[in-house]
Amino acid sequence: MARTEFEGLFIETKRLPVKEKEVLVVTMNGKVTNSNAFEISRKINFVFDEGVYEIILDLSALEYINSVGVATLLTLIKTVDQHNGKIVIGGLNHFLENVIRLMELPKKVAIYHTMDEAKTAF
Repeated sequence: MARTEFEGLFIETKRLPVKEKEVLVVTMNGKVTNSNAFEISRKINFVFDEGVYEIILDLSALEYINSVGVATLLTLIKTVDQHNGKIVIGGLNHFLENVIRLMELPKKVAIYHTMDEAKTAF
């Protein structure tokens, strides 16, 4: 498990066996705001330090995200795609669900309301 802290937000990664795969759960807890977004954007690639590109992005504890944060999520999705991995999003609150739906994510990025549902994608 790795944890990186930013002002008002921490990002935690944890390996999780799901069926026959090793999946990395990336949990974002707090808010992505103008005060921390650029630092998060610069350091987000730590998520891939373990070389795992099968990812569940757990946003259940993410309270707010700004446009730079949205761009950061798109960077994660692009990196996973470049490594022929799979990324799904789980645990959305009502606000984030609206934001994510407006992002026009690539069709292969599935969105689930709960983490249990997200795990079934693998």
